[in-house]
Amino acid sequence: MFAIGAVGCRPDRGGHVSLGTLSISHAVVPAPASPSEASAFLVIDNRGPTPETLDSVSSPDAETVMIHNVTAGRMETVGALAVPAEGRVALAPGGYHLMLHGLNRAVVAGDTLTLQLHFAAAGALVVHAPVLRYSEAVEELR
Repeated sequence: MFAIGAVGCRPDRGGHVSLGTLSISHAVVPAPASPSEASAFLVIDNRGPTPETLDSVSSPDAETVMIHNVTAGRMETVGALAVPAEGRVALAPGGYHLMLHGLNRAVVAGDTLTLQLHFAAAGALVVHAPVLRYSEAVEELR
């Protein structure tokens, strides 16, 4: 399901999906400089009374998708990501984000990539993330 709305004065271009009390919004992929790798950003909202865990992510558009975090200027792989009860986790530049490795095609602005997020309790949610210019992708998260 996709929703079109307004955030501030600009249109929301990122992908959205909801299941129960869990929702994914602002899913975007900055146009990658590499033909084989891309990053993805999004926001996870848990409006439920119990914590949730993002266990893994997959994509038909890439060989692997990893959850990364930037800590002390270094990118590190994260096994799972906790989403607090009635909380929000933003995957954005300089912090948690997704890395798609082994893209199966060249990706440019205007394309869309599919991400399947696997949660411990909620199961899988599929979101379609538009590929935007980097500045547009970052602006989507503000």
